[in-house]
Amino acid sequence: MTASALLDGGPAAAQERAFPALDGLRILAATAIVVSHVAFITGTSSSDTGIGASALAHLEVGVPVFFVLSGFLLFRPFPLAAVRGDAAPDTRAYLWRRALRILPTYWLTVIGAVLFLPVNEGTNAGKLLQHLALVQVYGDEGPIGGLDQMWSLCTEVAFYAVLPVLAAGLGRLSRGRAARPWPALLALGGLAVAGPLFLYLVRLHPWGYHPMHLWLPSFAGWFAGGMALALLSVADRGWAPVRVVRALGRHLVVCWAAAAVLYWVACTPLSGPYTFAQPTPVESVTRNVLYMGIAVLVVLPLVLGQEHGGLVRRALSGATARRLGEVSYGVFLVHMPLLAGFYAWLEIPVLTGPPIPVFVIVWGASVAIAACLYVAVERPVRRFRSLVPDHGRTPRAEPAVHPAPGDLAVEPTK
Repeated sequence: MTASALLDGGPAAAQERAFPALDGLRILAATAIVVSHVAFITGTSSSDTGIGASALAHLEVGVPVFFVLSGFLLFRPFPLAAVRGDAAPDTRAYLWRRALRILPTYWLTVIGAVLFLPVNEGTNAGKLLQHLALVQVYGDEGPIGGLDQMWSLCTEVAFYAVLPVLAAGLGRLSRGRAARPWPALLALGGLAVAGPLFLYLVRLHPWGYHPMHLWLPSFAGWFAGGMALALLSVADRGWAPVRVVRALGRHLVVCWAAAAVLYWVACTPLSGPYTFAQPTPVESVTRNVLYMGIAVLVVLPLVLGQEHGGLVRRALSGATARRLGEVSYGVFLVHMPLLAGFYAWLEIPVLTGPPIPVFVIVWGASVAIAACLYVAVERPVRRFRSLVPDHGRTPRAEPAVHPAPGDLAVEPTK
């Protein structure tokens, strides 16, 4: 998952401030991931085959929501600079701020899991270094106990690394067409196709024990979905694709209802098993594409609709939601070590236990620890972000987002 960019400073932080409802969405996505893991370890989803168990298991859809958010928030400064005629964000400063934002807390979590979880006694230095460098998904040793969810952070970091190059390439494709960047939009559509194709080939011809299905190319479509929303959010409002997505984005209920339908489909056997069995190549691709559609539809009305209007958007951008959103990265990091430790220390057999009390304890403890980490680590380290200065032109502040004429009459209650 991606950590909030508010502490990064620079262009990425401006995107967060311009779309405040995304903070609330971030904690909802993190909570969905916690629920899916609690449902699995308690046996609520992993030992049942009903639709309810399937619905709990597929709350892992919080991961594609985070990937779409990363694509949108981190890529958007690049096309925005092109439209304004500003210099592109400085690559060194961008990478330094991202590293400063995610690594210190992550490293503490990894070290804590190795030191305090009984399952990790005897962890060798090589495996520890792989995890500290976020390259464990490129080996065949498997994750350190309690850190299974960190595969998605490895994929996020890979996206961070390639984004400046990808953004530069898309910028060249649409040179002179910044207001209507149809070549870049077509290229992102190609990525949305290439991702599932890569996943299909990996599932069809697995390469030893390397988890290639967890590598960045498998999820290219998820990031591309967020990047496409970013392009459309800064493009000419008179351009036909922009008019279409903005018309759809004004109807939050319609977007989220469509996402719910896709989620229901994902909970059927079409997307494969959700227990220990491996999905077929077709099932893997089906789930991947459905998750991409769900995540894009969930994010769309929060960035291309009435960004500041309606009850749902106001709730997601309220003070409580924003504070929880700021610590959601820590919640994602610590909930699995806490869950593993809870079961190990109390000697509870895996695939047993009451799901609701376990969720309440783990989620509450995760929020509390994440808040402490935010205050003690994440906020203080931001003072070092100036060590790598941004040599590009200082971007103008992101303007407040206002609905276009006629938008106010569309959705009065949501």
